[in-house]
Amino acid sequence: MTATAVEVAPAPATDRTERRGWLAVGAITAAVAASWAQLLAAPLGDNHLGRVIGRYALHMRNLHQDGLLGSRFSADWAPYAGGPYAHHPPLLNLLDALFTTALPGDGVYQLRIAPYLLALLAIPAAAGLLRGLGIRWLPTLLAAGAMVVTGFYWVYSPIMFDLGPILALAAVVVRLRHRPDPSRRLVALGCAAALLATLGSWPGIAFAAVLILWLLAGARRPPSPSPPLPPRGSLRPRTRRLDRTTAPVAAAAVAGLAVSLAFMVGVHGTGVLAEQTELRAAGGSFTAADFVRRQARYLLDLLPVWYLPLLPVAVLAGLVDRRTRYLTTVSAAFAAGWVLVLNNGAFIHDYWAYLVLVPGLIGMAALLDRFPLHRAAAAVAGLVLVIGFGALVFGGTGQRYLHEPTGAGRLAATYQPPSSQEYAYHAGLGAPRWLAYYWDLRPHDVSESLPATAGPADLVIVDTTRLPDWLPDSIEVTARQGRYAVVRVAEIRAAAAR
Repeated sequence: MTATAVEVAPAPATDRTERRGWLAVGAITAAVAASWAQLLAAPLGDNHLGRVIGRYALHMRNLHQDGLLGSRFSADWAPYAGGPYAHHPPLLNLLDALFTTALPGDGVYQLRIAPYLLALLAIPAAAGLLRGLGIRWLPTLLAAGAMVVTGFYWVYSPIMFDLGPILALAAVVVRLRHRPDPSRRLVALGCAAALLATLGSWPGIAFAAVLILWLLAGARRPPSPSPPLPPRGSLRPRTRRLDRTTAPVAAAAVAGLAVSLAFMVGVHGTGVLAEQTELRAAGGSFTAADFVRRQARYLLDLLPVWYLPLLPVAVLAGLVDRRTRYLTTVSAAFAAGWVLVLNNGAFIHDYWAYLVLVPGLIGMAALLDRFPLHRAAAAVAGLVLVIGFGALVFGGTGQRYLHEPTGAGRLAATYQPPSSQEYAYHAGLGAPRWLAYYWDLRPHDVSESLPATAGPADLVIVDTTRLPDWLPDSIEVTARQGRYAVVRVAEIRAAAAR
């Protein structure tokens, strides 16, 4: 076989080094899983996770009650809203249906398992991708650790769960490009990753398209830092075309895309999807300065202080390194486009820029791989990451984003409204789909005024730090959890009359 026939992978590390490396990846994954275990049975609450998982909770309850057709193929989220919600590909609907059917009980944990498993997939997938690109083990572990200690990953990857399938597909595609005759197991992994990515999200569909086109283009450069030039006159293949490697992976991606489009278009038609795209791209009234300030606040909240100055340097290193140039370019361009084109979505949702983790991962690995890492320096960097992870889990970020908001859900699960109550009244909450799930009533925001038809025994969930102007501060509450309280309408009216 000539050197011009295929792309040659870097010389593998010793078996002992590989075992140690993957044991370290397993330890990181286990630590993240342990930090999330306490959240599996936590009530849904007044945060983004509560709103998103609350929507899936309504989907699953309606699916089991009304069947596949009656629930609009698991897209019905009554009583929160009258119409279905199928704006995203159906991977989580499918997995939630599996777990809520197969696992015992009827609890929130069944709805959290699938997104948490997909989020955990991102860690070994990241390591597999970097190793496939020829990155040494220490830079690989440090880059993966840097991803894990961000709020984008630890807080939000359970709802931005497509990060795992995207990285897994990238890892397999890199290996498939390196091997002229890959094993059936590797091809099967490529098919599974392509299916997960295209069933998972719109970004997953876009990344799958780019990665599979890259796979079809074939191998052009070895992943070594300084590859030898081919002999003059020798030819490298310009395309791999469809063969027994590329055809199954491409077919799996097409199948996932077809199922996703059938689900979304079949439930909504193209009109609703176009409206949603327009809303996320041009639905806001903010100025450019407002947008920049909002994005800066999100990044400062969800990325460690040391990550921000390193990110542009890392992306530059990823662009300079021939091994990582293509994936850094594609992922950085997509992350920027996702935020700037769909700017209203980025303005509203603090997690919207999470895709910055992909060029950050690749770029930081490329940056660290350019320098010899002595054990002492690597140990210090590892200690910094461990401390950062502990601060993330046990510090203010974990409390603010995950633990405190569950107080609202705990109240809603404990105190059920009277059978005569018509709406799930609330004040100071944002899109409380979790409240519709617990009370089985359509939410009604009483921030402007309390309806005259509300009965005296009716319950209202309020955020006491965001009380509306008309609501008195001195209300006798039925129960309190942190900053949230459940109040009877009779007490509200009595306080307003004083």
